[in-house]
Amino acid sequence: MNIYVYNCPNTYNYGSMMMGENFISSFNKITGKKNKYYVETDNDINIVRLKEATGINEIYSVKQNSLFKPETTKNDYILGYGRLKKIMSDFINTIDLVVILGGDDFTEDYGWKRPIVNGIKFNMLKREGLKVVMLGQTMGPYKSFRKPIMKFLLEKIDKIYPRDPITYNYLEKIGLKNIDITDDLALLTLSKQEKKERTKEYITYCPSELIYRFSKEGNRQDWIDFNLFMIDKIMEKYPTKKLVLLPHVTKPEAVDDSIIANELFGLVKNKYKEKIIIEKSEMYPYEVRNYIQQSLFTLSSRMHPVVSSIQCEIPAIALSYSSKYWGIIGERYGLGDYIIDVRHLTYDEMKIKFTQLLDNIELEYEAIQEKMKGKNKLANETIMKTLIEISSTNF
Repeated sequence: MNIYVYNCPNTYNYGSMMMGENFISSFNKITGKKNKYYVETDNDINIVRLKEATGINEIYSVKQNSLFKPETTKNDYILGYGRLKKIMSDFINTIDLVVILGGDDFTEDYGWKRPIVNGIKFNMLKREGLKVVMLGQTMGPYKSFRKPIMKFLLEKIDKIYPRDPITYNYLEKIGLKNIDITDDLALLTLSKQEKKERTKEYITYCPSELIYRFSKEGNRQDWIDFNLFMIDKIMEKYPTKKLVLLPHVTKPEAVDDSIIANELFGLVKNKYKEKIIIEKSEMYPYEVRNYIQQSLFTLSSRMHPVVSSIQCEIPAIALSYSSKYWGIIGERYGLGDYIIDVRHLTYDEMKIKFTQLLDNIELEYEAIQEKMKGKNKLANETIMKTLIEISSTNF
């Protein structure tokens, strides 16, 4: 089967890479075949990394929007949708299945235009006879005139698999029938993930260069000050542990978490000496999980380090900037108490909640792990069921 994969263009976003590598690895196992995967990316190094992580060689690089003619503009998609212009490339004739991997691109958290444009694109692919599946999505809610437009566009997709109950219930409420709930692909064990001894030697913190832009109040300096507060509280409570600053997105530069990680390290290294570690090397997701498995808990300003922590059954505190956290961590896993939503809380409120959570995570540690263990078993079963369904020809 020739499969065209959207939404894994950057393997230096380890969350995106985990979803991509787990889909490729697991789909080959489910089908028992060496499928060919055409992955959109602007740099072939991402394909090299996917091959290395999965051990699968049938992964190929294609430029963004290769199913459409070069130089196609946003206006062209509208003209193409109205059959006023031919914009499909000949490449579509070689593809059997289009998979749009999960994310929150179909929410309105980052604006409303992209979901509509992408909805139009995927409808045109479906109209050309391609099988189109949206796998592991956080979606909606859509407001104003976008609600009927998005319903119209989404109901024509072969199948949509939301990765959380909030999304599923919303899509069901607006009248979609082509939906079935699944789980985030990153909840699967990675191909090269090792089983490490639970030493509780570290506390892993994945800071974000992006998140302050969504905070309720304050600028970047206020966010730095809040990070320093959290580091001080952690080191006061756990003076024998090592705090690892681990960037989870290192490219592109605009959202490179190494920037804030290096800045924080420079501000605290003299105070805490060898108790503060910064991971400067570019990593594979399974290497990140090696740290997490040996951690007492994880703190993260990105969602997928928390997903990895859940998969490793290590408690976590999530600093949230979008609705996707509440669907997966809150509703799917029942761990909403461990989310600090920067969109709705002041810095003083976040300081109070963080301090409380440091105490709570210790008191509820084993109960949290048991909850993760049970939900992980269900997540594995749900994802495998989903992939079996996608591999069939019948929806």
